[in-house]
Parts: sequence; structure tokens; C-alpha cells
Amino acid sequence: MSAQAAAVAAEPRRRFRRRHLWIVPGLAVGVYASTLASHLGVGLLPLLVFGIVPHLSILVGLGQPHARGQLAPRAVPVFNAMHHPALPLLTVALGAADVLSPFWLIGALAWLTHIVVDWGFGDGLRSADGFLLGWIGRTTGIGSS
Repeated sequence: MSAQAAAVAAEPRRRFRRRHLWIVPGLAVGVYASTLASHLGVGLLPLLVFGIVPHLSILVGLGQPHARGQLAPRAVPVFNAMHHPALPLLTVALGAADVLSPFWLIGALAWLTHIVVDWGFGDGLRSADGFLLGWIGRTTGIGSS
């Protein structure tokens, strides 16, 4: 066995990362949204729609060339708008204050669940050229500026 292979065998690969901890609060918000939807009689529609729609922004970039791990640059502004927590948090606040109907409150909680669970899986905001932004604002994609 070579020295490099021995070093790899001696050091086990870390599979759990700190970012995975985001999955816990994300799922907690999702369970709360589901319970609240049942309690308020809103149904599953806002949970499903607001849980899926943020990723439909990828469709804006269909047909535009891009590298593996890169989002088509044309889709980046819409994707980032749909994956920033400010708008769902504002909607949650307005829904909790009874300014908006319970449908919007449940939908915003599902949207927030989507965003937070994405953080846990390592997905999030993108740079202008479509590569994933790190936590400090630097890009993590190959070939990104």
C-alpha cells in the first residue's frame, strides 16, 4: 500500500458537516407548518406549492449553456430572490399579525422550510455567474470569479 493510500485509510472521511445541522430547524419549521395547516384547516396546497415553487426558478435558465454545478446565469436573479429568507420571513410576520390570510402564513413557513433545508444540503444563493456562494460570500464553484 502506498503512503498516500495509507494516509487516506488512516483518516476516515468526514460525512457529517456543520451545514447539515440546518436540516433540523428546517424540518422543525416544516412540521410546525404542517401542524398549523391542519389546525387552521388550510390543507396541503400551500405546503406543496410554496415548498416546490422556489426551485422552478431554474426553468428560467433552460437552454442556456452552463457547467456542472453552475446555474444558468439568466436564472440567477430569480433563483436568488426565491432562495433569500427575507421575503418568506416578512410574509410569516404579516401572516402572524393577521394582515394576510392563514394560506399565506402556511405558504411562507413552507417556503422558509425549503430555504433552510437547502442550506443543510449545501445549496443556497448563487453568484452572478451561477456558482454557489459560500457563507462568507465567496464562490465555491470551479471556474468562478
